[in-house]
Amino acid sequence: MSAAQNLAAWGRLTLKELRETLRDRRTIATLILMPILVYPLLGMAFSKFLFAQLDQQSPAEYHIALESEQDLALFRTTYSSGNQLLGREIDPGRPLPVKPGEPPEPQLRLIQGDEVEDAPTLEEMVRTQMADLAVRFPTGRQLPLSVEFVVRSGSPLGREVREHIEKRFRAVNDEFVSRYFAMQQPAVKLPVAWSETTVPGVAAPSFSLATLVPLILILMTVTGAVYPAIDLTAGERERGTLEALMAAPISRTRVLLAKYAAVVFVALMTAFVNLGAMVVTAFSTGFESLLFGAGGLTPARLLQMLGLLAAFAAFFSAVILALTSVARSFKEAQAYLIPLMMLSIAPGVLALLPGLKLTLGWALVPLANMVLVTRDLLDGHVSGAAMAVALIANGVWTAVALAIAVRIFGTDAVLYGSSGSWRDALRRPEDVQPRLRWEQGLTALVVLFPAFIILSSVPGRFAEWSINARLMANAVVLISLFAVWPLWLAAYGRVPWVSAFGLKPPSPQMWTAAVLAGFSLWPLAYELEVWLIPASRLESLVELIKPLKEELDRTPFAVKLFALALCPAICEELFFRGFLLKAFGSAMRPGVAITLTAALFGLFHVLVRDALLLERFPPTAMLGLVLGWLAYRSGSLWPGVLMHAIHNTTVLALPLLSPFLGTWAQGLENHAHLPWWVPVGTLIPLTIATVLVTRAPTPLAVSRTAPSLSA
Repeated sequence: MSAAQNLAAWGRLTLKELRETLRDRRTIATLILMPILVYPLLGMAFSKFLFAQLDQQSPAEYHIALESEQDLALFRTTYSSGNQLLGREIDPGRPLPVKPGEPPEPQLRLIQGDEVEDAPTLEEMVRTQMADLAVRFPTGRQLPLSVEFVVRSGSPLGREVREHIEKRFRAVNDEFVSRYFAMQQPAVKLPVAWSETTVPGVAAPSFSLATLVPLILILMTVTGAVYPAIDLTAGERERGTLEALMAAPISRTRVLLAKYAAVVFVALMTAFVNLGAMVVTAFSTGFESLLFGAGGLTPARLLQMLGLLAAFAAFFSAVILALTSVARSFKEAQAYLIPLMMLSIAPGVLALLPGLKLTLGWALVPLANMVLVTRDLLDGHVSGAAMAVALIANGVWTAVALAIAVRIFGTDAVLYGSSGSWRDALRRPEDVQPRLRWEQGLTALVVLFPAFIILSSVPGRFAEWSINARLMANAVVLISLFAVWPLWLAAYGRVPWVSAFGLKPPSPQMWTAAVLAGFSLWPLAYELEVWLIPASRLESLVELIKPLKEELDRTPFAVKLFALALCPAICEELFFRGFLLKAFGSAMRPGVAITLTAALFGLFHVLVRDALLLERFPPTAMLGLVLGWLAYRSGSLWPGVLMHAIHNTTVLALPLLSPFLGTWAQGLENHAHLPWWVPVGTLIPLTIATVLVTRAPTPLAVSRTAPSLSA
């Protein structure tokens, strides 16, 4: 068959998939009805909110009572003089325009007491709330004036009005004192005089509504791609039509690419319709400058946004197809995609951080790169080089996800495997199982992740506890989540702990490699973290951990050794390099399982109670890769536990060794770079450890090939 015929056949298959997809009412509702209904409603709600905020900025109104017309005129003159001295009026009665971000000047409503019916006293007018404040001139209207304020007790508004008037009267007194001193011979100078010098600086980044646009478009694009991807893969398998399609004389790759084109088309149409509805709503409500920046949405900017949406839709459609191709039913596919949709919100939230910039590192991160490029595009300061890198990286990730989808789609394990539910997967087996299943690893992770976020922050909330009590409480949380929970899951699944966690003893050379790596890896991890943290960020981190560091300095070393070194080493290795690596290794190749568990290991160390320390991810993930490789090559958990414990203990003991470390000990306190010979010197023991691990025979219990997903 010629290339033209192949292309024509692929085009017909794509049209067939599109027709089936667009017949689905849920797809039509997501594609057309939601944008048409949602954005006008959002525009109306935002308009009402904005008008309510403007109403709150209307000037306050103060009611002030005076006894006579002469008192009223005298008060108005004195008040106006103070207002001019404070720069609040141009001329009497002509206030300055309100500056942006400042509250408007309050309006005074002066009440002349002798014009009120039955002529009540000033005290009576304040007591009955006819006035917020009353002003009396008890010694007459000649200078120097004596002013008496009549305020209702327990009235915050009355005190506010009195302070407002006092500020103006005080300005009149200050001006009189200044002129009086200046007239003396010699001139009398005040004891303290000051001036101000303004230097140029960088203003703090302000929040813009334009940062919300990438988040909204991401969510809408994801929503548009979900139902077609599920229906064209898991849905067809559940209906029994996928087997017939795979039996046709068409390659599996061409079938998947046709489904991919259909999903991308629907995702693009959803994104474009949402963008169009957003633009129409913004222009009809007059919010185009708020949503799309000061320059608005020009045709060139619109085309660029459409291109970014196309790149994002191409990537996300490939990822969704890779997941739904594994699912054996519509419900199972939904269970896979819910966590993915939750994770897809995180890059959109990143765009809301005003201090986050599109660096080379962020340009390589999928999803986040498209969000940050779109945000910078709307702000009008996008870098062409950063955009090019982001688009190239997005294309690479798209190709990887599509290759995974092609490899999975239509395999015998997916076509003919059991379509059991998660309840079946979690049902306790009757017989002893030889190994963990990947569903058990995913279940452990899904439960542990939110539990860790919630429980790990609880001890820090009890400031009245001693640091020892909080460290012990953290150790209890760590043992419960990372040790007891996976041990119970393995026992419930009737998987022996020896095979579930790799508890058999390793060879002596693996013990030696673990010791060498444990003592020599910390300088490389330290240098990587210092290299990633900018100076401005470093200052904030030092302030963040300063109170905790002061408490830890007063804590006995034995307590710190148990809570911060030994307990994390044992518990984290049990979960990540034991339970999780074994479970994921049953459904994927060892290299993929090691990389995935290392990434999850780094992610858990990024989550801190008071901050999100993204700079900790690369060095921690690097350590996770080494630990995972050591566990795979040794076939045992124990070398990793030893290496992890030595690493933690070394880092913990460095402050105690400062008298012996020389001049660079102070640099460790300030997160400065180590002398060059320290990281270079660690390469020798690391090389020896690498040779020992590489030359060790791979245990027969660890398979080099990944079994099918149906195992």
